[in-house]
Amino acid sequence: MQKTERIVAAVCALILVIVAWQSVFPAKYVPRPPEPPAPELDCIGEPINVDFAYTGGVNDPWTCKVQCDDDNPRYILYSNGKATQCETPPGCNDVGEDRGVTCKLQNVSSKM
Repeated sequence: MQKTERIVAAVCALILVIVAWQSVFPAKYVPRPPEPPAPELDCIGEPINVDFAYTGGVNDPWTCKVQCDDDNPRYILYSNGKATQCETPPGCNDVGEDRGVTCKLQNVSSKM
């Protein structure tokens, strides 16, 4: 047997031993515990009532756009009683909705 053949045979044997070891003693996967949900903060400002329900994702209309005109803080109040915070003025993006974070209503009437 030539030197090259011995090296190839040794490498193959080593790979076989490693694969056999991993099949007999598989690595233990321990999943990371889920992050606790962030505490729901109070809604700040005036509500923007919409006639569609919050479903936990991004909705198409740019609802917080009205906040761009007057710089008053607002939040979106959905038809199912959920609410998401608009960006802090002078910003006017739907950040709560975009991030999937709701806010807590404080003594608010949901008149449409």
